[in-house]
Amino acid sequence: MLAKIKGNFVEGKNRMSLIEACYLLEKGKIEVERDGEKINFEDFLKYSISVFNDFEIKYLVYRDLRERGYIAEIGEDFLLYERGKKSPAKPSFFVKAISERAKFRIKDIIDWLSDLDKKIVIGIVDEEGDLTYYSIKFFEMKSDIKKENYSGNILVLNDRSVVFDEQLINKIKEEGIGRDFGKYVQISLMETAYMAKNGAVLIKDGNKISFEDFMKNAKYIQPDIKERLKVYEDLKNKGKLPKTGFKFGSHFRVYEGKIEEHAPYLVHVIKNNYTATWAEVSRAVRLAQSVKKEMIFAVAGKEIKYIRIKRITP
Repeated sequence: MLAKIKGNFVEGKNRMSLIEACYLLEKGKIEVERDGEKINFEDFLKYSISVFNDFEIKYLVYRDLRERGYIAEIGEDFLLYERGKKSPAKPSFFVKAISERAKFRIKDIIDWLSDLDKKIVIGIVDEEGDLTYYSIKFFEMKSDIKKENYSGNILVLNDRSVVFDEQLINKIKEEGIGRDFGKYVQISLMETAYMAKNGAVLIKDGNKISFEDFMKNAKYIQPDIKERLKVYEDLKNKGKLPKTGFKFGSHFRVYEGKIEEHAPYLVHVIKNNYTATWAEVSRAVRLAQSVKKEMIFAVAGKEIKYIRIKRITP
C-alpha cells in the first residue's frame, strides 16, 4: 500500500499516525512517499523525530507492544487492548511511554490516576532500547478499624525511647510494638509519638514533657516525622502493624495486624512535591518484589493517598 505523509499523519487507504506508519514501514507492509518521492525507513524516522516530540520513545513502546501481539490505539499515548480485541471493545490499559531519563514526579502519577478511568501501565525505555513495564494504581488496604489507648510512662532518650512500665510493656508486646530487651522494651520515635497521642505519658530527664515539645525535638532528629506519623497513625487505625523498613530501603514494612512470618507491604512516605529518578523507583520496586512484598508509596498531603507500583510483563 502506498501512503503519503501529511504533517503528523500518513494518509492512504487508512489515515494513521506517524508511529503506526513507521511500524508498518519497518515491517515492509506499506510504502511511504513525501513530496511525490518514496522515502525509506531511515528518512521516515528522521522526519518523524523532527515533528513529533519524544517520537523515538513512544515508537519503541508501541513497537514492543505490537511485537507482543497487542493492538494499541494511539492518542497522547496508547490505549491497550487485550490480545485479539480492538475498538469498540473496552481497552484494558492506558500506557504511558517514558524515557528512563525522565523525572519521576508523584504529582504526575496522581494526576494520571485521577484523570483516567483505566488501569495505567508505564513503559520505561532505557538507554539501550529495552522496555520495563510498571502498573500503577491507587491502593486501598483492607481496613479493620481500631483505636488503641496506652496508659503508662515512656522514658524519652535521644533518638528513641524505652518503657519500664510493666503494664504498658505487656500491652505493647502483645501488639508487636517495640523490641523486647527483657527488663525493658525499646520503642522508636514513631512509636513514641503514636503512643503519646493515645494516652502515654512522656518523661525526659525526670520531667514530664508535652507531645508538642517531644515532636519539636524529634523533628531535629527525623525531619519528616510529621508526615511519617500521619501515615503510621493511618496504618495503625486500619488495624495494620508498621515496623521499620530500613533493611528494605523504605520507611515501613507493614504486617496485617500482629507480626506474622511475612509483611506483605513496604510503605515509603513521601510529600506531594516528591521527585526522583526512575532508576531509584526501579530499585525500590525490584527489591520489594524480590522479597515478595508490594511497594506502596504513601503520599502524605491533606489526605493520604496510597499508590502501588508493580513491575509487570505484559
